[in-house]
Amino acid sequence: MSVDPPHTARAAASSDQLLAFVQYLRGKKIPVSPADTLDAIEVAELVGYQNRSLLKNGLAAALAKSLHELSVFEAAFDDYFQPIPERPPAGGQSDVEPEGSLAEPPEQAPQIDPAAPGEDPLDGLRGNSLFDALESRDESTLSVAIETAAAEAKVEEISLFTQRGQYVRKILDALGDEALREAAIEFEQSEPAAFEAVQALREQLRERVRDRVERAYLIHASAATEDLLDESLSKLKLGNVDHSQMARLKRLMDRMARKLAARHGRRRRRYRRGKLHVGETVRRAIPTDGIPFHPRWRKIERKRPQIMAICDVSGSVAAYAKFLLMFLYAVQDVLPRTRSFAFSAALGEVSDLFATLPVEEAIERVNLKYGGATDYGRALQDFSELALAEVNSATTVIVLGDARNNQADPRLDLLAEIKARARQLIWLNPESTRLWGTGDSEMLLVKRHCHLAKECNNLNQLERIIDKLLSDKR
Repeated sequence: MSVDPPHTARAAASSDQLLAFVQYLRGKKIPVSPADTLDAIEVAELVGYQNRSLLKNGLAAALAKSLHELSVFEAAFDDYFQPIPERPPAGGQSDVEPEGSLAEPPEQAPQIDPAAPGEDPLDGLRGNSLFDALESRDESTLSVAIETAAAEAKVEEISLFTQRGQYVRKILDALGDEALREAAIEFEQSEPAAFEAVQALREQLRERVRDRVERAYLIHASAATEDLLDESLSKLKLGNVDHSQMARLKRLMDRMARKLAARHGRRRRRYRRGKLHVGETVRRAIPTDGIPFHPRWRKIERKRPQIMAICDVSGSVAAYAKFLLMFLYAVQDVLPRTRSFAFSAALGEVSDLFATLPVEEAIERVNLKYGGATDYGRALQDFSELALAEVNSATTVIVLGDARNNQADPRLDLLAEIKARARQLIWLNPESTRLWGTGDSEMLLVKRHCHLAKECNNLNQLERIIDKLLSDKR
């Protein structure tokens, strides 16, 4: 069986067609890299488009990398490279386009002559190539005509579901539907039977064109729509994320983590050499008569970098703390060792939970154990007793919270001590900066004791902050 893609049979072998299919696969969440795309183009050039099964197997070998991706690929291939139904043309017409075919619609539609008494009112329409093809159910001519009109209307540029009607109208106009529309208006009052016949043919045509537009949307806009949804979700406040979007958000977070890992995980470490160790160099030079062939250098002791994440898990900011912890543990391949602390009032270390349990389950347990009314002063006191002695010039402390302390003492003196000991003290606040200092917010005072204080309430902001953190670490 030959492969007839939904664009046009004439363009089936073009690389543009294959690139559109690759875009369609990306919309189905199959990751296809530029190298994979080049492999697929080479496969298509080798096997051709005539043998459907051979093309499918060849592209699967180049583009599907797991059993799951293979099953998604096979369904996507069948949807995209959908054969045109083979129906015998009525009236014994051949598959060869007649001279008056719809492949090139006439510039001016033929005029409709009023029927003489006793004559069939539809005779005035016969001779119009569109009407003749519809009336005789000439599938071959109609298919080629619709594809030609679709190309003229640039249906591959469709990007929104709401644009379907616009493209349907463009294709119908390119087909020459205006003549049938005028005939229907002419017959509506004078020839009800002819009116019904013309309208039925027009509705059949409209249905075929609508199917063609929807298939174009499925192919060309599905990947763009997925990207649009991801972009919108990355800008949405994490506290407003609906449970139904959690799976998509998790995929988006994993993708961001992979991007950061690729950006920061492959750099060579640069070592700074210490001063010359004269005594050791001289001792090592004794076998060579004092000539120092192998100089020895004093070692510079480097403290191992670490991150301490202190998260407010009270009701107002629990969702943001959850996503911060998920993101931090998603980039563990490139982040230094991370210790996690949670609090509402009392604070405790929760690193062991993340070391032994899946992130989502660990976060649920943290929320159950430490949720409640907020008291930043007590939390900072507990942190000072638990871990302040281990904060040093290699430590980055990240605090996530809204700094709303219910009019209690926020213990800014403890925050200042943490800043003095740490390499960086970063405070992430999910509230808009316009709300800082309003009501019981202590944020305007808090930010004076931080190296960096930022609004952070969506994935885009979180990614930028972690990216900067990783860059500074280097």
